[in-house]
Amino acid sequence: MWVFASLKKDSGGVAGSGRVLRGWGLAVMLGTSALVSQAALAQDISPPTRDELTVPQARPDVRRGVTLTVDGQMERRPCALDNPDYAELTINLSQVVFTGAERAPDVDFSAAYQGYTGRDLPVRALCDIRDRAAAILEDAGYLAAVEIPPQNLGGGTAEMRVVLGRLVAIRARGDTDGSEAVLSAYLNRLVDQPVFNVHAAERYLLLANDVPGMELRLSLRAAEGGQPGDLVGEVAVLRQSFVLDANVQNWGSHALGREAALVRAEAYGLTGLGDRTSISFFSTLDLEEQRTLQIAHDMRLGGEGFTLGGSLTFGWTAPNALPGFDITSDTLLANLEASYPFLRTQQASVWGAAGFDLVNQEVDFAGTPLTRDRVRAAYLRSNFLFVDGASIERRAGYTPYKPRARLSGLVELRQGLGVLGATNDCRADFTACVTGGAVPPTRIEQNPHPTLARVELAAEYRPMPLLAISFDLDAQLSGSPLPAFEEFAGGQYSIGRGYDPGSVIGDSGLGLRGELAWGSLVPTSLTDIAAAPFVFIDYAKAWNEDPSLALDPSDSLVSTGVGLRFVRGANVQGEFAIAVPLRRLDFQTEHNPIRFLFSITARLHPWRTQ
Repeated sequence: MWVFASLKKDSGGVAGSGRVLRGWGLAVMLGTSALVSQAALAQDISPPTRDELTVPQARPDVRRGVTLTVDGQMERRPCALDNPDYAELTINLSQVVFTGAERAPDVDFSAAYQGYTGRDLPVRALCDIRDRAAAILEDAGYLAAVEIPPQNLGGGTAEMRVVLGRLVAIRARGDTDGSEAVLSAYLNRLVDQPVFNVHAAERYLLLANDVPGMELRLSLRAAEGGQPGDLVGEVAVLRQSFVLDANVQNWGSHALGREAALVRAEAYGLTGLGDRTSISFFSTLDLEEQRTLQIAHDMRLGGEGFTLGGSLTFGWTAPNALPGFDITSDTLLANLEASYPFLRTQQASVWGAAGFDLVNQEVDFAGTPLTRDRVRAAYLRSNFLFVDGASIERRAGYTPYKPRARLSGLVELRQGLGVLGATNDCRADFTACVTGGAVPPTRIEQNPHPTLARVELAAEYRPMPLLAISFDLDAQLSGSPLPAFEEFAGGQYSIGRGYDPGSVIGDSGLGLRGELAWGSLVPTSLTDIAAAPFVFIDYAKAWNEDPSLALDPSDSLVSTGVGLRFVRGANVQGEFAIAVPLRRLDFQTEHNPIRFLFSITARLHPWRTQ
């Protein structure tokens, strides 16, 4: 997550009464001469919300999804009964017994011989039953061989011998320097189990593949000198120790500058704990209006995917949209989070997380403190991902990267805390927060320790492999006025393309995005360009709980447009769009202009050409 601080933009007209409350301190400092301009300046002096502190990420690399590769099968010998010499022999089966299948109690073999009992059949029908039984075991995730041992079929009972594979050793090949311990913690859980089942092993193989900088491929072969069914696993490891990315885009606000760039460096495995250390720097192109530095680190502890991480973000802004006014904003965001994968499969994954945010935000006017916010919040969050199972198996032209159906999202509950110098509650006595040298919070009517809930959903459906219909929802619910950091914001960085970030803002909010896209974003080679045009419509509405806003508590935006996304090989991806705002914001005198938007991200290291 890339985080940055920004001041809110000038919405193109006189701000509403809620913005007046946010900017009241500036008018007090400037005296009566500022009364006319107070509302117009109010949005520009508010510190950023949580959504505005998050630089939008490049679209996920569609080639690195939920895939898992396991190569190898048990040796399957030719069926000796499938021989012309036995063509005249017939049998009349009454039942089929599968010996050695006791270690796979979840498998029902009745479908293997359904339709083959109670009538005369060529003896080669046993080969068909054998193959059907092997397919049933494979579908259940077992590596197994089914054999027909020598036997007397005179009584109508046929015996099939099932040899189930078990993993007796596992070896890693490739560059594992610094990651041996974390890989062993996951992969050794597969060894010496009674049987090897791909579905049961899937969790640990995916957790190993989730280690930053790692890509794994498991190959199985028969163990030399072992018992029937003994297997040795060889894990091919493709490791990256360092990556460098850069992004340029023009999604910013008028006040802070449209164009901006980000450089991000990540190093993997510095401590041998499956860790990732990242440093990023974000800035508008003039290097003055907005700058952000973030340092982050996360690591994996134990062999079940438990992850502990933290980050520090420093942001500085100085908008140039207010000639003659020296207004600056500083933001410090410290985060600590622990997460755990409760369910991890290719088809369904559920993660749980608990964390703490510490936010210090200050707005100064001509070097004099104007507002000060101290937010302390604990949260619980659940992330989830569900992918159509048939697409994972690459049926009917669908793939894990282009699934027929996919649903992802999160549910989060946040609770403000009155600890570590958190902002005091000013609602009982406003004067206590503005007299005696006190610096007020941005929203003087806020509940500094609120409870709120957030939900994000992203649904995607493809009636055919190249046609994608997607729907995104972003919602927040609060029963009280929030600190500025916690407010819901609609605009370019969340939902609301064509509008500046934070164009609509409130304590509760709802954002909806619909898209229709055609094409594939999976290049066929490292030099190929894959492109997908799309059309969209965005809607966002925000509600405020401030008592002073009871007569006009909400505002909304609507935009539509067209665009093109592209991916070139493994190094470059981007998006171009034309966004048309359809609604004037409250108190605007004219529509926002049509905007041309772009965002281009390049992986500078490693630069893959083959």
